[in-house]
Amino acid sequence: MRKLAILLIGLWSACFVGSSVNAQGPVSGVIFFQHRQFKIPFSNDQNPAIKELRLHVSRDQGRTWTMTATAEPREQHFRFSTPNDGYFWFCVQSRDDKGKLHPEKSDDFRASLKVIVDTLPPMVRVTPLPPRNTEVGVSWTIQDDNLDATLPDAVRVEYRILGAANWIPLSVPPGANQIYWAPGVNGQVEVRISARDRAGNLGDDKTTVSLAGGASLPFGNPFINDAFKDLNRKFVGSKQVGLSFDLKDVGPSGVSAVELWYTLYKARAWNKLKEFPVDVKNPLDANQPQKIAFEVEEEGIYGITLVAKSGVGLGERAPQPGERPQFWIEVDVTKPIVQIHDIQVHTGLEKGKLTIAWNARDKNFGGQPIRLSFAEDKIGPWNTFADKLANSGKYIWKMPEGLPYQFYLRVEAVDLAGNVGEAVTNDKVKVDLSLPKVQIRDIEPGR
Repeated sequence: MRKLAILLIGLWSACFVGSSVNAQGPVSGVIFFQHRQFKIPFSNDQNPAIKELRLHVSRDQGRTWTMTATAEPREQHFRFSTPNDGYFWFCVQSRDDKGKLHPEKSDDFRASLKVIVDTLPPMVRVTPLPPRNTEVGVSWTIQDDNLDATLPDAVRVEYRILGAANWIPLSVPPGANQIYWAPGVNGQVEVRISARDRAGNLGDDKTTVSLAGGASLPFGNPFINDAFKDLNRKFVGSKQVGLSFDLKDVGPSGVSAVELWYTLYKARAWNKLKEFPVDVKNPLDANQPQKIAFEVEEEGIYGITLVAKSGVGLGERAPQPGERPQFWIEVDVTKPIVQIHDIQVHTGLEKGKLTIAWNARDKNFGGQPIRLSFAEDKIGPWNTFADKLANSGKYIWKMPEGLPYQFYLRVEAVDLAGNVGEAVTNDKVKVDLSLPKVQIRDIEPGR
């Protein structure tokens, strides 16, 4: 359970008018917080007349209020938890030793704390720019509801020579969305753009550029046209990759080795990753499929080409700059980000239906990545009631008979590499909204 970064002295007394309690007044401004569970400290100035404090929260900027926690003055903090991100106003109501509430009516509530809960990292996309003279360049777009690009630490641009260990920071003017600089080398340069929102969430993206024009490929740049989405590639959910292949046109000396060459999608240069020994003595042994395994350092789109060497060391030439690979793979080990926005249990004519609203984000979603399920316990077992849904953000479920009267809901998102992200409701969803009534049957004399 995290504690808000600011100690809210006198928080509760600032919620109402006419209190005789000494306090330092309300907190101004809004606090951004990247956790959904936190403590809200308070001080009661040791007023013995106060017996209980009640924390009220508004999710609609003060139009309606809901009591969400209670505490005795000696506890000195409330605990707050929310299943969703959002904008929350807080006010505290007190109950004195005579049972009177201050304030008595919610119409008199005034927010003394405003918090934006934001757990989603910024979505960053970096695009290579054509080189000019001795300079390379990139531009970028950043999507985030709570990013202030004018803050000095909001956007960070770094580069390094491809294969180097250390990143070199660049000075970026506040609010800029592109930059050119002289890298001092003609080879490939890796660039990383990082964005930090006001809640402290961090997102980034990378690309590769060069003075030789490595930012522009003959078959198109994925961030300028649609070549990226149409690229025929195999998604791999691990940095350890297995590859199988067949050998063709094997001569009498057999095959002694296979070289694995790779290129990055937005680069022209090729690099030899490894040479694998192959024990094929004659053409008859080449009829069996061959397998090799290798590892990449990080996520990305890799072009793969294999070059076989005969038993006497002959083989085709290594791939040349700009040449298409034999096979494309995308290594993606990042889970989708999933957030449940709202759960609504319908009443009246819509009784028996439940609406679940969510937000799911990932760079490699297919057409039907969403799965919905429920369980009576957070550890399961989970029962799927909708699968292979489009990422529309909303689903109306007509609940069948025989369901438990309350349960947890889970939204899962599966990307093309098999990574699974999920969100589970923090509390059980109550689907029994019946309001029991009492009807008096008769009155009899007491004995």
